[in-house]
Amino acid sequence: MEFRQNLQELKSQIDYLGSLKKEDITHIIKSSIYEIENLKIFNEEELNEINKVTLTSEPFNNLFFKYNKERLVSKGVVYLEEENDLHFIISLFYFFKQRVPILFHTNSKLQLQSIDILFKFLEENGVSKKILMGIND
Repeated sequence: MEFRQNLQELKSQIDYLGSLKKEDITHIIKSSIYEIENLKIFNEEELNEINKVTLTSEPFNNLFFKYNKERLVSKGVVYLEEENDLHFIISLFYFFKQRVPILFHTNSKLQLQSIDILFKFLEENGVSKKILMGIND
């Protein structure tokens, strides 16, 4: 019974994410990136890598995927665990942009700060924080 409830909750989160406007997601990501830039932890090259998340439009930018993406299964959940802070942040924003619920395990203070920043802007924009769930020991 618990598995069925969890599956129904996951499906409702996927549906919820799918209902969000692209502009709202982009705004939340850009606001979060601005806050991370203000921490002055990353150099210019690393910040450019983070900013690419909002600039890229399609993960599979070739003709097959461009015209057949309606048939691709793009629903699911991501478990995010990464030692590298830069990769963690890029992955976090990328999967949020793709509207995928994220389970995460933070490995550093910066990763936890990044999650807190994203939570802050989700709350400010009236977006449910249930789409992100921490699984720390």
